[in-house]
Amino acid sequence: MRTIGKRIVDLREGLNMKQKDLAEAIGVTKATMCKYENDRNIPNADVLKALSAALHTTADYLIGNSAVPMPGNDLFLSPDDRELVQLVLSLSPEDKIRIAERALTLSEKRR
Repeated sequence: MRTIGKRIVDLREGLNMKQKDLAEAIGVTKATMCKYENDRNIPNADVLKALSAALHTTADYLIGNSAVPMPGNDLFLSPDDRELVQLVLSLSPEDKIRIAERALTLSEKRR
C-alpha cells in the first residue's frame, strides 16, 4: 500500500523538487518534511492543503482516497474503475506491463 509519505516523495521527485524546497514552500522545516515523507508524522489539514497546492495534486490523492494524482483526471471514474486503477497502481512494474499487454489484446478483439 502506498502511504502518504510515499505519495509525497513520488510527486516531489516527479516535479524535480528537493525536500528542502518543498519544506520551504509549505512553511515547515526540512526535518518536519522528512518526518512526513517517512510516515513518522502525519500532516494536519493546513499542511495537507499546502502540500496539495505545492505538489499540484489533491488532498484526496495524498491520503489515498483517489488513485489519480492530478486533479480532474478521475472525475468520471466509477467507484469500480477507481478500485481497478488502485489495484493496477499497486502492481510491480513487470505486472503492469502484463496488464497493459492484456488490455491491448482485449481492446483489439473488440474491433
